[in-house]
Amino acid sequence: MGLANKHGLVPLLYARLTQSGGSTDVPADVLERMRRTYVASAVRNMELHGHLRKVLRRLRDSGVNVIVLKGAYLGEAVYGDYALRPMADVDLMVPRAELSRASVLLLDKGSVHGGPAYSELPARGKRPGPFAGSGIDIHWTLDIPGGRSRLDVGGLWSRAVPVSIAGVEVLTLCPEDLLLHLCLHAAFRHGLGDGLRPICDVAETAQRFHRGLKWSQLVGRAHEWGASRYVGLMLCLARNLLHANVPDEVIEQLVPEGIEQRLFAAARESVLAQTGYLERMPFFRRLGARSLGEKARLASERLFLSRGEMAARYPAARDSRHLYIYYLLRLKDLVRTYLRHVTGRAGLPARKRDPNAILLRWLKSGKS
Repeated sequence: MGLANKHGLVPLLYARLTQSGGSTDVPADVLERMRRTYVASAVRNMELHGHLRKVLRRLRDSGVNVIVLKGAYLGEAVYGDYALRPMADVDLMVPRAELSRASVLLLDKGSVHGGPAYSELPARGKRPGPFAGSGIDIHWTLDIPGGRSRLDVGGLWSRAVPVSIAGVEVLTLCPEDLLLHLCLHAAFRHGLGDGLRPICDVAETAQRFHRGLKWSQLVGRAHEWGASRYVGLMLCLARNLLHANVPDEVIEQLVPEGIEQRLFAAARESVLAQTGYLERMPFFRRLGARSLGEKARLASERLFLSRGEMAARYPAARDSRHLYIYYLLRLKDLVRTYLRHVTGRAGLPARKRDPNAILLRWLKSGKS
């Protein structure tokens, strides 16, 4: 149970044991602790779904389209029981043109989380959650290794499918995009540091949609996004660790040269030990800006927020006649964030023999 608890899998393990009849082989006190963890997960996710229902209704009633990402969708549609998929937060995606309005709509709803303490790194496609303790984050794009300029966000929306989440009609990613997002969120965004739970998400999603999955489209899109090795590695891990329903030819098409045993072993150890790896990436490139013009535009966007967004981050600015003073504070916060990122990068280990460093170099070398 200790390993399952470390990876956030106790509710899922409890459900699978009771469904299969294997619970009879588990000591009664251990099974009871697992049951309590399952119930706690159900209660926590029920609370999150209550917040989510209010958020989705407010956005829908205001005419803002929403794609529900990852956990909130997986719990209901993939696992069939949202208690089985513990969530720290809920991720939503809205059109980029609606990002500012959606943020203000939710921040004006009630308990506001604003303030300079928020990290600016999520600004490449994310806004902080609106309700105290609700953990709801708003995005307008997805993280991909090739940079956001290679991602056809409009395509994500055109392929999205209708679904009911928390009793509200919204959208979710099509199965191919969902599987790609799960792979990249785990292997690229979090460097395999989240353990086995993302591998379970991939395996369960592949099983849930295996009859209708268009694997050729998934492979083609992974190449387009410069993400073929990340996706291939995640699918290989899911198949080898959890017997995920992934055809051999899919992994061969994603990684034609194959995955060396030492690389797979390093990835497996990163997952099981939750050590992960961190990619060294310049600040502006991490936010998706490469050229000088893109960097200038991005800096301007992050500095000169709308009055509504400024009020969300600096509540005293809402009715102030001297808004420019808060823009100076905003500039100070941005500079501090940049320096924190630079000093953090400087502190990352650069050991050439580190298995994680070797694995990361292999993953990055596959980006075209």
